[in-house]
Amino acid sequence: MKIVFAGCSFTWGAELKNREEQRYSRLVCNKLGAEEINVSRYGYSNDLLLHKFLKYCTSTEGGKPDIAVIQWTQMSRWQKWNDSQNDWEPLTIQMAGIQMAGKKATPMNGDAYTNQRRWNAFRYYRHVYTDQHAIENYWKNVYLAKQYCKDNDIKLIMMDKSDITRQTRSIDYVSPYQSLWEIGKSPNKNKFAFIFGDIVPFSKSMTPAERQEYWMERQHPTPKGHQMIADYVEEQIQLLSGGNS
Repeated sequence: MKIVFAGCSFTWGAELKNREEQRYSRLVCNKLGAEEINVSRYGYSNDLLLHKFLKYCTSTEGGKPDIAVIQWTQMSRWQKWNDSQNDWEPLTIQMAGIQMAGKKATPMNGDAYTNQRRWNAFRYYRHVYTDQHAIENYWKNVYLAKQYCKDNDIKLIMMDKSDITRQTRSIDYVSPYQSLWEIGKSPNKNKFAFIFGDIVPFSKSMTPAERQEYWMERQHPTPKGHQMIADYVEEQIQLLSGGNS
C-alpha cells in the first residue's frame, strides 16, 4: 500500500527535531506497513501542494497511490515560477511584510534573492490578491482533488490547518466550486477536519503549559500533536476501507 501526503509545513514536519521520523505521515505508514511518499514543503500554497501531488501521481517515477492525504493551508498563499530553479516558489503575505488591513510593506533587509522574492510578494498582494480570489481558488483545488481521486480510484482524506470560515468570515462570497464539492455528499463522507481544534486541542483558554504540550513555538504540532493527527488519519483510512486497512 502506498500513501501520498501533500501539505505545507504541518505535513512536512516543521520544528520537529527529527522531522522525517516524527511527522504524522511516517507514523501512519509505520503503523500500517505502508510506503510513505511525502511531497510537502514549508510555505506551500494550496495550488502548489496539489500541483506536487498531481505531478507525483502522473510521473513515471511515481504513479497512482492507494491513498491520498491532503492537508490544505492558508487561502492567501500563492506561488511564482522561478526560471533559475525551473520550479514554482511560494509567495506569502508574511514574506512581503504586509498587514492585510492597510497593505503596507516593511523595509527589505535581506540578500538580493530574498529581496526579490519579497518584492514579488508585495506586488502580488498589493495589486492582484483579493479574498474572493482566495476563496474561489481554495474550493477549486478541493474540487479538483476530489474529482481526480474519484476518477483514479484513490481513497482521499482531506484536512485543513484551521477553520476556513475563520479565514474569510467577513467576506460575502460563495464559490460555485464549493457547491460542486458538496453535491452528493452524505454525512461524514468527504468531510475534512481542521487540525487546529478538531484534531489537535487548541483554544484561547489553554494555559501556556497546556499549549506547549501540543504546539511548538511557531505553532506547528509537537510530536504529541503529530501522533494525534496520525491517529485521525488511521481512523479515516479504516472508515474508507470498511473497517479493514
